[in-house]
Amino acid sequence: MKSHKRLLFAVLALAVSLFAVSASSASAAVWKHSGVNLAKHVEIGLTGGEVFETGTSGMSCEVFATITTSGGSTGTIKKWEVKNCKAGFGELAGCEVSATEPKGLPWTLDVNATDLSVTNMRIRRTFKTGCKITELDKTVTMTMTPNALGAITSFEFVGSTTGFG
Repeated sequence: MKSHKRLLFAVLALAVSLFAVSASSASAAVWKHSGVNLAKHVEIGLTGGEVFETGTSGMSCEVFATITTSGGSTGTIKKWEVKNCKAGFGELAGCEVSATEPKGLPWTLDVNATDLSVTNMRIRRTFKTGCKITELDKTVTMTMTPNALGAITSFEFVGSTTGFG
């Protein structure tokens, strides 16, 4: 069984002017700001929503995350906070999340030519009594795709894992 996770994040207004991800023609992709390799520490706040699914069940939640980088071809997700999960569908219909715990923070980001890859993104979710699914705890393979490489205003996170649930 394959599970999918979709998230859309808007980059906060300050962050929009701070960075862009791009690839130079002869070398690995790196963090850029105004076309120049980023050489200082930057922290970017993201806010958005997620829909996580397992089989024919799922739920939507709000997510607040923080990305940091000091340039080069890597960065981290140092904060991942989930709030306000709505009643789900399928086996999660009528369920309430009792806790969401990001495991192993910070998660590593690798800069690719057109997106970012998130390594070891693991989230443990538990649900209140009465829900058919009591816990979801898996590591997700995640890709962050910016809406534009030159002036990023949002990212879409798309991930999947086998055997989620």
